[in-house]
Order: sequence, then structure tokens, then C-alpha cells
Amino acid sequence: MDKSLISLEKITSKIEELIKSNEGPFSIVTCDIDNLNNINSVHGNAIGDEVINRIISIFNNNLSKTDLISRSGDEFTLLLVKKGAERSFMDLEEIRRYLSDNTFDLTTSDITVNINITLSFGVASYPRDSKNVIDLLRVADSGLFRAKKGGKNRICLSEAESMVLKSSYFTKTQLDRLSTLSKLNDRTEAF
Repeated sequence: MDKSLISLEKITSKIEELIKSNEGPFSIVTCDIDNLNNINSVHGNAIGDEVINRIISIFNNNLSKTDLISRSGDEFTLLLVKKGAERSFMDLEEIRRYLSDNTFDLTTSDITVNINITLSFGVASYPRDSKNVIDLLRVADSGLFRAKKGGKNRICLSEAESMVLKSSYFTKTQLDRLSTLSKLNDRTEAF
């Protein structure tokens, strides 16, 4: 099956359509190619492009014909129709493990490189995690952030984004990001 990439706006529109007609479950996935900048730096952008093409090919061969794929740089957004969190996790784990366990010969006009490719994933499911598009995308992005922070090459399902304290209006993921930023800038709440 050869599936063409679509825009994020079309995926968002399809999600709104599914929510409006209450056609669940389905999952939103954000995934990122681990270390693509390093691959581009070491082997060149042509090999980086081949990595992206290989990922698209693997998605086309392993996702169902109703699933949708969007790409922006080294990040993909997937809409897995008729798949809740658990089923999505199993399908994505197959892809993740296949990539992690294999190396790939990628060829450009100049060179052939044997390379390892890994992906990190964040997954949010309707209706379990949210019942609106913005929150579903936010929860999936939060999962991707945790997957990257946790060491890459992994899948993170949503976690409860409950408030930490009643007086705090930040989710756990937001607090984690603020903590990381605080450490990078060597600043505390009191400055």
C-alpha cells in the first residue's frame, strides 16, 4: 500500500470529524526520528532524506489503509483510526522494535551507509485522554517529550495530566519542562 503524506490540517480536520460523529476509539501519535541532526551532520542531508523516506515506507507497509500520516521536518503525526491506546501501542511497538533491531543500507548517488534508525513516540487516545483535538495533540506531544527525556527509542502513552497542587495551574509535563529550563539556566524560583 502506498499512502501519501497529508497536511496536519487535514489530520486535524479528520479528528474533528471523528469526534463529531463519536467514532472512537482512535489514537493520535507524534513521533520523532531520534538523532536525525547527527545523521545529517555525519553523513549529509541526502542520507537524512533517505532515512525519512525509509520511515515513510515502513509506516506505509505497517499501518492500515485508514490510518493517516503527516510529516513536518523529522516529526510525524499519525492518526490511527479504530485503534485505542493499547492496540496503537502494540502496532507502534512492532515498528519501533523492527527499526531498533535492524540496520539499513541507505544509498545516495555518492555513498552507501549502513545506519541504525530509531523513533520515539507519544500516544493519545480518544475518548480516554481527551475529547477535543487540541488536548489530544497536546497529550501526544507530552508523551513524545517524555519518551525523548527518558532516553529515546521508546513509546510513551499519556499519563494523567492532573494538576500537581490545587494552587498550581501547571501540568506535570509543564513542571518537568520548567525544571529542565531552570537547571539549564542555573536559576531557581527566587532567581
